[in-house]
Amino acid sequence: MKNTIPGTPSFTSEGRTHSILLDDANPITEGHLYNRHKSLPPRVRLVKPLQDTGAHDHPREMTDEEREWWSSPYLRMLASPLRECQITRKKLPCDFLIRLAPVRLPASQGVCEQQILVPDGIEHPKFKPRRSTPACYIVCWKDALPYATSRIPLRKFSQNLIVQPLLSARIGYQLRLRVLQELELLTKRLAAGPLDDPAATVLRRLTRSEWNVVRQTNSIPHKDAVALMVVPPVNQNPETKEKPQPSAQMDIADVVQIDTNSSETSSRRLPPLSILHPVTDDDLGSSLLPNAQAPLYHGLSLFPARPQRAALHKALCKLLEVERRARSRALPASDFSENEKSPRARGDAKGSHAFLLCSNQHTAKRADVVPLAIALWRLRMWEGQAYGSAVETSHWEVDAGWRLSWAEKMY
Repeated sequence: MKNTIPGTPSFTSEGRTHSILLDDANPITEGHLYNRHKSLPPRVRLVKPLQDTGAHDHPREMTDEEREWWSSPYLRMLASPLRECQITRKKLPCDFLIRLAPVRLPASQGVCEQQILVPDGIEHPKFKPRRSTPACYIVCWKDALPYATSRIPLRKFSQNLIVQPLLSARIGYQLRLRVLQELELLTKRLAAGPLDDPAATVLRRLTRSEWNVVRQTNSIPHKDAVALMVVPPVNQNPETKEKPQPSAQMDIADVVQIDTNSSETSSRRLPPLSILHPVTDDDLGSSLLPNAQAPLYHGLSLFPARPQRAALHKALCKLLEVERRARSRALPASDFSENEKSPRARGDAKGSHAFLLCSNQHTAKRADVVPLAIALWRLRMWEGQAYGSAVETSHWEVDAGWRLSWAEKMY
């Protein structure tokens, strides 16, 4: 690590007895001493403190306030690197954009080779690394995708680059796959240690009475909530009398040809993918400030494909089981027995189909919940829920009304 940057030198001759070239740290021959550099970011928790190398930038642990900022998915999205959308020509954080990269198709003899644009970097790097080829970015909004052909400079990448018709379906599929991947990684991380602090609970199932309060008040009475997912178990097929097998991976043809005539969707209209509800708490000063809002996701619209929705429900139940085991490991041996069963809940005390996801400074010490919340929010943006109407105009973007006016001109 470099030393501290010297002070700004003076190039005037006043008060000088010798040339500036004779100074110990002159900016002409020792210009590298004045190069600015970023300091090391603080860590959530230092497992093994690093040795002090004598540099001015010492490794340190995050403060409680910094951990609170780190646990916010909205601050993390806004802090992502800026990239330019090729459709709207607006610079946005890359978490609000979709990265597209060219891929070469296998060509037969005598046929000119072609390249197509495919989504890149949407899945988690552990499952599918990002391509190192030149790429472009478009806004995370499927309604803007039909104009990619006329707005993206395709010849900049290749003379034979085309936009495939199934690009929108492929992006939506990978965004949903990212949610399942983040759930899997979060489950593995939480399974590694006990739950010593009840305030560090990541996921819990609301009781029927708690879910009724949310439905009646249109608010989520949990101040650390970042998402509320309503995911009932998938019913059996009325024709085959069999339940779909949970499967995260699907063929693109199956994604396009979703069974919309199933008994779940034909009898009633699909609910909205997400609805923003205010997050309320018991703080006396909360009435002076606007309440934060958290999205409520409906699993039926969030994952229309039955195998993927079954995989989502299975992953959430597995995460709940991991949380239960973590709490049992934190209890003394005298207070808990493996053979001892908790009393069966009855009535409104039974569990509902609503899963509450929380993130705060305490959960940041156990596992990072923010990537899962960001994956859900990106899927919400892609489906147009983040800025689909004038009532729910995006609050994270300055002059967000351009989306509505732009859509009116295009349509």
